[in-house]
Amino acid sequence: MDALATSAESDSLYNPERFWHGLFLLAIILNLVAILSSDLGLDAHVEGAYVETENGWALDWGDVRTQDPLASNPSDAKEVPENSVTPGTVMPFAIIGLLIAIITANRMGFTKEGVTVLLMNPALIFSIGRGYSEYTYLAMIGIAWAIWKMSRNYNTEKTPLARIIAIALSAILVLWVLVLKWKIEPFTLTIPLLALICVGMLIDRAPDSWFNPKKTIVSGFVFGLLSIVTLGLLGHGSFTVVTTNTSRFIQALPISVFGVIIVYGIVGMVLWPFLKKTWSNMATSDDRLTGELALFIGTMAGAIVAYVACLWTYESVLWNSEWPWHMWTMGNNGRYITILAIPSYLLIKRVNGSIDWNERNAIIGVLLILPLSLAAGLHGQTYWTDDAAEVLSENMEDGEGFVFIHDAALGMHYLYTFHTHIENVDERNITGHWRSPDSGWESELFSEEVIQNRGDLSAVNWIVLSPGIEWSSPPEGWYQTTGQADFMNGGGEWEVWTNRSGILLSET
Repeated sequence: MDALATSAESDSLYNPERFWHGLFLLAIILNLVAILSSDLGLDAHVEGAYVETENGWALDWGDVRTQDPLASNPSDAKEVPENSVTPGTVMPFAIIGLLIAIITANRMGFTKEGVTVLLMNPALIFSIGRGYSEYTYLAMIGIAWAIWKMSRNYNTEKTPLARIIAIALSAILVLWVLVLKWKIEPFTLTIPLLALICVGMLIDRAPDSWFNPKKTIVSGFVFGLLSIVTLGLLGHGSFTVVTTNTSRFIQALPISVFGVIIVYGIVGMVLWPFLKKTWSNMATSDDRLTGELALFIGTMAGAIVAYVACLWTYESVLWNSEWPWHMWTMGNNGRYITILAIPSYLLIKRVNGSIDWNERNAIIGVLLILPLSLAAGLHGQTYWTDDAAEVLSENMEDGEGFVFIHDAALGMHYLYTFHTHIENVDERNITGHWRSPDSGWESELFSEEVIQNRGDLSAVNWIVLSPGIEWSSPPEGWYQTTGQADFMNGGGEWEVWTNRSGILLSET
């Protein structure tokens, strides 16, 4: 009878072993295709444009967050620490992170099915294809939790020193994500490190009755959210929008909860099949370590939600973007929640005893994200600026400059794609400028007037117009070439103009 049952199962349409084996191979293929075929993401192009300075690194053509909302300034470039930038190694660093993430998940008891779901995540495939470091960050967060967990044995108490060291190492890993993400000096996080160690020690000494997982994940979420709000109230960086643009920030919060927690978290990480059961069991769990894990996840999730809401608010004001449509444009920021993938799966496993990826809803959840995974892996990233940059690369002389006319939203980010695709851009001393269409760039260019907080356009002999932007009255002696942006890049015709004769461009 057992032999007949086994035979029937092997001949059935759905065979778990074959299904997950095939899905694992597909996940590997999609990640590889994304790595090999996709152009780098905008942030990766920006990172690749850093040049070495006396005290660290700085962006060659000026910071992406400009002082003048309509123009760039190449001389306005903040130096960042040497250990927070890896120009030329963006993709290798991302690939190493992918490998570490797989090893970390495997060492923490993930089954083949669990690793497969991790690798099939559309946001992570999107990230690795563009050279982003989400895999690296989620591995670091997973290792931080592993250190916390392994150093604490509630049956045989570890020494206080061992616990303090473990708490410190875990805090360092969490904060190092910020060092890499925000490009900040490690020593500036000394006070936050000490604060995290103190919080960790308080958590360590707190009574077991405080650590019901359902309560800790909720209180952690509130605490994480309020921590970002507090930074804003204290006047730290872009978080100041909490006070300067309170109404817009409050509007962004529920959208951030929806995008970060529901879309990228519950749906994208396939958590929803286990949500009801896990939530119910968390209410009755008295396992302290599970409560600590829930507190960690809740705090990080709350901080990420508030951070994304601040980011949307700040950049919408900086770029004068249409609101609330700006949040749709920048919706991919929700992928930051993927750094909690490993802890989230571990929480489900601890609360329920196991994760059955072969249950009906789990299979449905995986199949629902499959089209998005295929799109993220097979389509990849492309830019129309590659073709325009080729024109500049082949025709510009050493020491020349160009001005890129593009809407304020992501204009500086797109400018740095030229930095990548103009051959030997550093050695040739080519300078790129950005101007918004309504910046008055024409009068600025031809009057050779240097405006405060803007770069000097006197050495500009080239103009690049984005699709949809026209130069209504170009003066005599200017030549142009055009190209077509494909549908996936918005379509339309881009133009490159120059006042240099003797090159293969058409005269006006």
